[in-house]
Parts: sequence; C-alpha cells; structure tokens
Amino acid sequence: MLKILNIGCMLNSQDLFKKQFPQFTAKWVIMTNMKNRLTQPTLEVPEELEIQTSTLRLVAKCWGKPDGLPVLALHGWLDNAATFDHLAPFLPEFRLVSLDLPGHGFSDHRPSGTSYHFTDMVVDVLEVAEVLKWDHFSLLGHSMGAGIASYLAGTIPEKIKYLMLIDGLGSIVQAPEEMPENLREATSQWLRRSDKKLPLYPNMETAIKVRHNTGSIAVSSVRTLVARGLRIVDGGFTWRSDPSLKIRSRHYLVKEQACAFLQKISAPVLLIEAKNEKKDQWNELMQELIPHVKNLRHRIITGDHHLHLDNPESVADVIHEFLNDFSENS
Repeated sequence: MLKILNIGCMLNSQDLFKKQFPQFTAKWVIMTNMKNRLTQPTLEVPEELEIQTSTLRLVAKCWGKPDGLPVLALHGWLDNAATFDHLAPFLPEFRLVSLDLPGHGFSDHRPSGTSYHFTDMVVDVLEVAEVLKWDHFSLLGHSMGAGIASYLAGTIPEKIKYLMLIDGLGSIVQAPEEMPENLREATSQWLRRSDKKLPLYPNMETAIKVRHNTGSIAVSSVRTLVARGLRIVDGGFTWRSDPSLKIRSRHYLVKEQACAFLQKISAPVLLIEAKNEKKDQWNELMQELIPHVKNLRHRIITGDHHLHLDNPESVADVIHEFLNDFSENS
C-alpha cells in the first residue's frame, strides 16, 4: 500500500517546533554562484510517501517526476531520509525515493524483542520496490545504506540498473574466531537494553550541538538531519530512532561471504569516497573490498563522511559524469 502524506504539516504543526527551528520550511533555498557547474539545482518541494510492507509502515521523501529514473536512496546508521535533501535538487532526472529505514525517522520501529540486522534491511528495501511496482531500478546509498544497497544489488542483480555508493561498500566483516566474543557482547547488550534511555534535550539547538560533536559534518547538514530526527516530548526533544539500533549485531559476515555478494553485482557501480586525513578500519575494509566489484568506477572527493550533505554539487557532478558515460556506452 502506498500513500502520499504531508509530513511538512506534521513537522510544523507544533508551535514549539516552529519556535525552535524557524528556518525549517517547505521551500528549497537555491544556492548562488552556481555558474559553470555541470549540475544546477531545481526548486521542488518533495512528496512524503507512506509505504506499507508486509510487516512495517515505512515513510519516504520523494523527488522528481513519476517518469524519471527510479532510484531508491538509503541513508546511513542513525541518519534518516533527509540525508539526501541537499543532493536531490541536483538530480532532477531521478525519481528519487529516500527511505526512512526501519527504526529511523518517521518509519516504524521493529516490534519489541526484535533486533536489527542489515540482511533484514535488504528485505525491507526489496519490499518497498515491490510496493512501488519497480521491476528495474537503481540504488543510491550512503555509509550503512551503501552497504545495504551493495548487498541488495548482489542478491537481485537482474533488477538493478545503476549502483551509486557514497563512502560505503559492503559491511563490517568478522573473522570466525571473533564470533563467540561478539555474540557474548551482543547478548549482554540485548539483556541490558531496558537500561537504555533516550536523551532529553531542552531545545533543538542543544541536540544540534550534540550531533555535531559526534563527527565531522557541517552545522547546516546537522540541522537538516536533526529536523527530521527529533520528536517533541514532555520537557523538550528526543530522537525518533529506536534505541535498539545501538545494540551490537549478533553476527556479521566473514570476508569471503561479503565478497561473494559483491562479485554477483552486474550493474555499473559508482563508488564516491570522501578523502580526508582520517583513516579507520572501515576505510581500510572498503579498499580491500573494491577489487571484488567488477565494472566499478572509483572517484574521490575531498570532504568528510557526509560529503553528499556538505558538498552536494560536487557529488552530483560525479554522478552525472558516471551516468553520461555509461548511457553513451550502452
């Protein structure tokens, strides 16, 4: 079942929300000084979709004309559908549907007692495509969303036209000898999950500061994510996301399994990597997985992990270059 909602009205219906975040409106602010760019933004108010799968009600933001290139966009861990708010206006040829993944944004949380695993997300996304009646479509993913997209593309390669990944490929992998200790820790966290309390912020600016301090991301980008990620409660604001998302996964793939999925991908792949001085184990793993993806174009853009929010013009330029090259060669 598919419904068109007016989340903008839902967000702004609270006077408190308006007072705390007056700059959040339903209109796009077009950037100036955009001459000589490959990509120009469009002025568009996105639709909000409610998508009923077999088990969950998911919500999505939707840009573009119905006959545009169908693209499902998947956000990173603890982010939400607004992660593509800055990029989507630069991709007017897309019918871009950006999901709030389960447990995030306005989408349902999984039932109490149910854990979150990325393989379940793969099934959720495929169900969304079924509801949208998309037999063939493309995927755009950031971070965790890029991992989900890459595994989905390896699971149903015949359905995926293009795979566009932003600072993510595959997922965390684990050596077999590490699995007993991982399950021990995951079980311990699960049994203590009732102790987890959502933080309470007196105002949105406090939440913005906290989120900004957790990683390298522009304040303007943080505001975009926080506007969708908070809900009003007695005494202030707290996150919409399910606290269970922070519980360690009970099992991970071994590297050979991850590579097997990636080797099944048949669509042209664009991997956009954020280039900065920070190096971590996830970046190292991504470099190890790249050789297992055929037909992959690897592009590097200077910036931090949320470069699609901080520098959407450059990301859009690379996406258009990728699409133009493959459409000319097809």
